[in-house]
Amino acid sequence: MARLHDSPAPSSPRRTPPGHGSILDAVLTSMGEGVLVADEHQRLVFINPKGEHILGVGAKDVPVSRWPAHFGLYLPDQVTPYPIERLPMSRALRGETVGRTEIFLRNAARPAGTWLNVSSNPVRDEAGVVRGGVSIVSDVTDHKATEDALREGREKYRSLYNNTPVMMHSIDQQGRLISVSDRWLTTLGYEREEVLGHDSVDFLTPESRRYAREVILPEYFRTGACWNVPYQLVKKGGQPIDVLLSAIAEQDSSGRVVRSLAVIIDVTERKRTEEALLESEKRLRSILDNAPTVFFLLDTQERFMFVNREWERLFHRTRQQVAGRTVFDVFPQEIAETLHHANRRILQTGIPVEREERLAHDDGIHVHLTQKFPLFDATGTAYALCGIATDITERKKMEVSQRFLAEASRELVTSLDHETTFQRVAELAVPALADLCVVFVRTDGALLRPVAVADSAPSRAADVREFLRRHPPASGAPHGPSRVLSTGRSETSETSEGLLDPVALDGERWAGVRTLLDRPSLGVPLQARGRTLGVLFLISPKPGRAYAPTELALTEELGRRAAVAIDNAQLYCSAQESIRARDEFLSIASHELKTPLTSMKLRVQQLKSALTAPPPLPREKVEKMLEVFEDQLQRLARLAEHLLDVSRINERRLDLRLEEMDLVAVARDVADHLAEQLRKTGCEFELVAREPVRGRWDRLRLEQVMLNLLTNAMKYGAGRPIRMEVALHERKARLTVEDHGMGIPPEAQGRIFERFERAASRNYGGLGLGLFITRQLVEAHGGTISVDSTPGLGAKFTVELPPCPLAH
Repeated sequence: MARLHDSPAPSSPRRTPPGHGSILDAVLTSMGEGVLVADEHQRLVFINPKGEHILGVGAKDVPVSRWPAHFGLYLPDQVTPYPIERLPMSRALRGETVGRTEIFLRNAARPAGTWLNVSSNPVRDEAGVVRGGVSIVSDVTDHKATEDALREGREKYRSLYNNTPVMMHSIDQQGRLISVSDRWLTTLGYEREEVLGHDSVDFLTPESRRYAREVILPEYFRTGACWNVPYQLVKKGGQPIDVLLSAIAEQDSSGRVVRSLAVIIDVTERKRTEEALLESEKRLRSILDNAPTVFFLLDTQERFMFVNREWERLFHRTRQQVAGRTVFDVFPQEIAETLHHANRRILQTGIPVEREERLAHDDGIHVHLTQKFPLFDATGTAYALCGIATDITERKKMEVSQRFLAEASRELVTSLDHETTFQRVAELAVPALADLCVVFVRTDGALLRPVAVADSAPSRAADVREFLRRHPPASGAPHGPSRVLSTGRSETSETSEGLLDPVALDGERWAGVRTLLDRPSLGVPLQARGRTLGVLFLISPKPGRAYAPTELALTEELGRRAAVAIDNAQLYCSAQESIRARDEFLSIASHELKTPLTSMKLRVQQLKSALTAPPPLPREKVEKMLEVFEDQLQRLARLAEHLLDVSRINERRLDLRLEEMDLVAVARDVADHLAEQLRKTGCEFELVAREPVRGRWDRLRLEQVMLNLLTNAMKYGAGRPIRMEVALHERKARLTVEDHGMGIPPEAQGRIFERFERAASRNYGGLGLGLFITRQLVEAHGGTISVDSTPGLGAKFTVELPPCPLAH
């Protein structure tokens, strides 16, 4: 072997046998791989031409320790110089056999770098001593590039397989999963070991599993492909998701499917979106179809593309009948011409327009407020005209109605007399709303009383008033004013029979009234603060045409405003009456309180005079004075107690202390208590109580009821017999107090139980609170009190208390 250095070696390496050196050199020189030989002193002693070509740097007498710097040898990171001790030649010189080692080479001749594959072996003598080393160097740059490309391809495929935004899996010939992508696992929530080896259909819903086995898989294994198959996969937690599956198969030479790759797209959200879009379109169509306004679409030739149900309802043509037709095919010529000119301007200018349009309806011409605007495509070209129309005929009528109501409101506040207000209400309705208007109020009985009548024919008004006086509307009639009053709800009718009795209209006397018989009618309640004050009843001015909903609404509003005006008038009158009653009460109270005080003052003066001037007063006279004192003090106590009771009633503090008792025993105690007073008034008293009347009541309050009634009887029937009876009547406790005094006028019997009212003449003393308090005490027990009286013959008061659970 040739040496690169002329200096003799410390010990010569083993020589090749004669004749063999040239052959070995020729072999090494002709090798397709580089060969480097170093002696035991780490000197390069041989490098073949291929080695020099691969390394790119000429060989010199370079020690092995300088090879990394001289040749440009780096670790595979291509940055770190290769460590001397790790070089394959260094290791071989230490006696190691080094297999294929990857080294990166970069120098001036190889600026782009070259990948080397180096193997090194030690050279030993017969004694096994290492005498040198041999390195075989191969340029594997191209091979490594191929491997890197292949590895990169595999990595890209693996990355694509695992990171693709869709799920992927592969199955074998038996349909078992042999691989799944990461997205497949994360979407369904499984670990890889939980799914590999399982049948792919195991992760489908039962319905999808049946569809796959019976339909899709047989066809797939026959053809080797399937596209966009709708399935439902089941997540690990049990939630189904909607997917589309497409798969292709790898087939062997016989056409048999060996394995397959499936791409699965999660379309759950897309399906929900599509369903939501379909639902939205359906909802939009439903909204348009159920909208109370007209909606339509015209193309650029003014042909109908769509109309909603309201359009169909108003114009009596279906959308199928008008599709493709123009406005000239649908509307009269004059109307169509106007519509056509407006439509053309909008399509040409592209400017939305709001305009009033007159269109023919079944009942005549109506006014529509129409908004029209063009629809543009992506290029900005108008491709359709949209119209939304609202019938404002009633709105225009409403404007007239509002003016009417404003005028009515001004008229209704001109008087606080409710009778005058009733008449003004009736006159306001004629002739704008009615040919005849009658205002009714409820009487004390069951009949209705007409308090105001207005007629477009004044001469007929008197006849109508007289007819209604003789033949008022029946209280139980299924229609008419009585029905409106009882229900508190408005009512329309095709006739006026609810107001006018056809049978009673026979005869020449009522000929004028009979002309109103077949007219449509309308009744509305007059309601304020939750009370129905009366009924406003109208008869239509147009025979045969019933009242429209707008007319009903207008009349109801008139009724509400009238009721408020009437209620205000009544409140005013009530307030005036309350003020009068208050002033009268203050006058009466002042007198009632002053009378006993004056009497006691006189007695005090008499006693004072008697004490200062002898002789002393006789005992009998002093006792008489004291009796007067006692009587007047009792009178003051009763007045104070009455006032206190009224205060409790006003503040709802009238509490009852119920206990079991016999009402007969209470009556006897009260009679004993009043015996002396009855004797002084000269009233013969009779208590009738045939059997005990037991129950739970407040004893003190029932004593007060009896005392008030008996005191009243003594006041107004002095010197005449008084009878009190306690008995059971239909399981109720009944108490009656009957006197034979002056009696109570019929017109006063309805108000004597109100505060500050007297049972009879106002010439009698008292605050007018006794019967008011008595009624409140009875009603607090759940009972009732009533009076039956004939003037000059006395009065009979009857108290009935609730059923007595203790009665026998």
